[in-house]
Amino acid sequence: MEDKIQAFRQPLVTATGIILGFILNFASTFVKTDSSTSDRLAYLIGICILIGIICLIFALSRILNLKYPREKAEEYYQKTMYLFLFGVSISFIGVMLDMFANFMVE
Repeated sequence: MEDKIQAFRQPLVTATGIILGFILNFASTFVKTDSSTSDRLAYLIGICILIGIICLIFALSRILNLKYPREKAEEYYQKTMYLFLFGVSISFIGVMLDMFANFMVE
């Protein structure tokens, strides 16, 4: 059987790698920086980033999996894409919360 998601594999792997790099860079800066952000907001931001990273890693593992059900390739890819988009979105929410909190303080 042919690999129906082969054409989508490389762009999704590249995008996931780049976004994970940015998110991990943000997370390392967020942890090191003293901020006037409340503890609750800091935990919320951290949880958003953590959930986003986990979702992106799962999306990466799904797209790199060569033993996916070939007869359901479209459904498999669609679920992987939704997982990727959720991971990016929840991470983006965390980053925006941090930016908004820092903007409102100063």
